[in-house]
Amino acid sequence: MFERLRSVFARSQEPVHIQGIATPAQLALWAAAQRWSFDFQGEPARFQLSGTVVGQPWLLESGSPTRDYLKGTELRARTDPHATPDASVMVISRTLKEVLEGRVYGAITETLQTAVDESLPQEMRWLAMYEEVQWPELPPSFIRLFAVVGDRKEQARRWINAAVVSHLLGSRSAEQAALPLVLMLSGGQLSLRMQTMDCYLPDLEYATTLLMAAATVAAQKLPPASDSGPATLPPG
Repeated sequence: MFERLRSVFARSQEPVHIQGIATPAQLALWAAAQRWSFDFQGEPARFQLSGTVVGQPWLLESGSPTRDYLKGTELRARTDPHATPDASVMVISRTLKEVLEGRVYGAITETLQTAVDESLPQEMRWLAMYEEVQWPELPPSFIRLFAVVGDRKEQARRWINAAVVSHLLGSRSAEQAALPLVLMLSGGQLSLRMQTMDCYLPDLEYATTLLMAAATVAAQKLPPASDSGPATLPPG
């Protein structure tokens, strides 16, 4: 994968770092090669990438973590594939699921709550509300690394199909795959957040291809939203 990325920078005067770290100039060149927009925001880890998928805009942001379970740099992306708004499905890295479930349990027992606190992040509320779902086609390697959580198994099964599973598994090492990742379809809108390093090209390619694959499958395999609406980004 990185060799393919390296070829994009053959015209650049700056060599890509052997570990996959790129400069803002190299990121801009890479984005232009994909016909995406790149917006550098003054710090090496702060930038935005944007493009379109299934006729809808998508946005990926790199910056400081907005969740305390993420360390270093966070990639967060979103798009609106205009899928049915009643689909509630989340893919979460299994190590992160175990950590957040412990937090949810602690929050409930310490405060003697009988309902999930709305102040908790959505991914934590969903872990309290929904069960993990599995089906025979999910490979053991996927189940070891990820969990699928949702309110309707049939919707999860249609969305997390072989193409999305393949993109999630990717070619990442076991250590990389264990890092926090949340891919969520909620209210017809798709979001992704994951932990990365500053300007780490392999993770940028992983995140963008995963987002576009997940959006394409959602648009094709799930019922469409009754109101297609304009091509706009969902709220961040």
